[in-house]
Amino acid sequence: MFGVGVGSTTQYAGGNERMIGVLPGLRYTSESGRLLEWYGPYAQFNFGSLTGFQYGPAVSLRLGRNNVDDAVVARIHEIDTTVEAGGFISYEYIHSGGIPYRLRGGINVLTNAGIVYGGARVSATGTFWVPVHTRMMLGLGMGLTWVSGSFNRTYFGVTAEDSAASGLPVYTPGSGLQQGTGWLGAIYRIDKHWHAGAMVYYQRITGSAADSPIVTQRGTRNQVTYGAGIAYAWR
Repeated sequence: MFGVGVGSTTQYAGGNERMIGVLPGLRYTSESGRLLEWYGPYAQFNFGSLTGFQYGPAVSLRLGRNNVDDAVVARIHEIDTTVEAGGFISYEYIHSGGIPYRLRGGINVLTNAGIVYGGARVSATGTFWVPVHTRMMLGLGMGLTWVSGSFNRTYFGVTAEDSAASGLPVYTPGSGLQQGTGWLGAIYRIDKHWHAGAMVYYQRITGSAADSPIVTQRGTRNQVTYGAGIAYAWR
């Protein structure tokens, strides 16, 4: 299955101002049973089974902070868009009797290897999909993310130079739980090949990241992303 989605999200982590973007999606199962999943900025390749334990490499595109609309935040150090890499492990269960619902839980560990930030970002997630009609499935998910002190200082810190330029107080956050997430989604089968979908994704910034003046004075802890897309399935 390959698709394209369009959506709206905040210009940077913790911000208020929004932007619109277009992103691809791909789900491909090889003849040997290997699974490639690519959803927007995140992709992973499963060396395990299609159900039960799954594991493999993962990569993610992490957007930077450049040319933002907020005149104060624009005076703070810019952050380059970068690629994170690491791996994941998960377990997927598909109920075969009665209602064929699908449960999946897992952990991924990603790092930027010091290119933009040091240390790692660790996320634990859980998802649930259930058919509510012969043509429609509904899904929901939750997650928690822990990050290194270097990550928080890069994306939520205010250096002395930043403070002098922007007027925001100096702030040096440490490591810890950075966010909790939750989402709701729906997929509708138009015909044998075409599918349409929509999703609302919520992030609640927590810990020392939430206490950053970038968030408390210029932005918000509540980050909402939403969008819709269309996909074509070969089988």
